Amino acid sequence: MSSLRGIELFTNKSEEELKKEIRDSELFIAKIGNLNMRAIEVYDVVEKEYKSLVEKKEGLKKEKEDVLVMINEIETRKKELFIKTFDVINENFKRIFSALSTKGESNLILENKEQPFEGGILIKVRITGNKFLDIRSLSGGEKTLTALAFIFSIQEHEPAHFYVLDEVDAALDKRNSEKFAKLVRKYSENAQYIIISHNDSIVAEADYLYGVAMTEDGTSKVVSLKFNELNSQIPQPSSAQ
Repeated sequence: MSSLRGIELFTNKSEEELKKEIRDSELFIAKIGNLNMRAIEVYDVVEKEYKSLVEKKEGLKKEKEDVLVMINEIETRKKELFIKTFDVINENFKRIFSALSTKGESNLILENKEQPFEGGILIKVRITGNKFLDIRSLSGGEKTLTALAFIFSIQEHEPAHFYVLDEVDAALDKRNSEKFAKLVRKYSENAQYIIISHNDSIVAEADYLYGVAMTEDGTSKVVSLKFNELNSQIPQPSSAQ
């Protein structure tokens, strides 16, 4: 009888009521059918798999959170580095443009300052007057000066070993060509510049000159000339074109 200890006794129910509940319980058990004696074993296996999946889910959740944190840190550092680099190049751009165009000024503007990678960069230039113009509104020579100033502003920040410029001075007048030539001469102290040009101001600042001439038999001939840096006058070979 010790196994019945703690079981609540229904003293307020009649014998008939108790018998009815017993019959109902027996009928309910009969409807359930035979018991699966391996149910507990199967339950243990399923529970173990479930707990394993829950652990994997939690692990993946934590890994996702770690990846998101890392992405956010990378994006933050990338943005900070971009803004820092942009500010340096912008200052270089302003200074170089002022050197090439004594009457004007320019600056770089981010289209989206909060999310710089979702927008572009605008170049605003003021040659005369108080109004800044978009680069598309400038003349050919003004566009050339602006583009050259931008190229050299990047070059100052992250110099390359050599540069190739193909007739970038074509739209420049003599005065601006001379300014450009002196600027290239300054930068050539730390890098090599190959410039394709017909401009005397550019040629006069060169260390080496290569010309292509057409011979009488219709073939091309390359003529080279090394300038003496001590000479103020630059010789012009008759066969160079």
